[in-house]
Amino acid sequence: MTFQHVFWDWNGTLLDDAWLCRDVMNTMLRARAMPEMSETRYQEIFDFPVRLYYERIGFDFSRESFEDLGMEFIRGYESRRREAVLYPDVQDGLQAIAKAGLHQSILSAYHHDTLVSLVSEHGLRGFFHDLHGHDDHYAAGKVPQGRRALEALGMAPAHTLLIGDTVHDAEVAAELGMTCWLIPGGNQPVARLQSTGCPLFTTRAEAVAKLLGT
Repeated sequence: MTFQHVFWDWNGTLLDDAWLCRDVMNTMLRARAMPEMSETRYQEIFDFPVRLYYERIGFDFSRESFEDLGMEFIRGYESRRREAVLYPDVQDGLQAIAKAGLHQSILSAYHHDTLVSLVSEHGLRGFFHDLHGHDDHYAAGKVPQGRRALEALGMAPAHTLLIGDTVHDAEVAAELGMTCWLIPGGNQPVARLQSTGCPLFTTRAEAVAKLLGT
């Protein structure tokens, strides 16, 4: 398959921030005298829509609304977001794809305006044709913005590739007719990603090498 456009997930795929998401959530859990999550537990239960993940943690929405909990998490994450850095092979990979003449975009469940700001802060904006984030902070899923992104491109989904780190990325790609490649190590473990049947790559560099045939 010859791909003409590459969609990247942001959190956990380009930005190494799964540890920060877990740390912020554990701060919330400590404040409620609830059990904290290990890395293994976090990866086992993290999911989309994020509301389901909150339920698996043990939050009682009859006592605290999902919306209030979600905003508490966002405030904690945003106050520390600059602690998260890019994976070490991101810059070189994006540059190699750009030099090969392929267009790239980001498809993320992150709030759109914040996504634009953070991608720019990391000096990556010039690599991307467009950025597609969510219109709220509650990360319900990425299918709607993925569909809009494809319509804006005017490109057949069969010629597009989505690279992510979660089962939801595979679900989005399947729903939209895109190919999906997954990179473990972010928000979900290898076993969950293997269940999708999508190709798995150890690093972004390995995925880029496969994409470019190098």
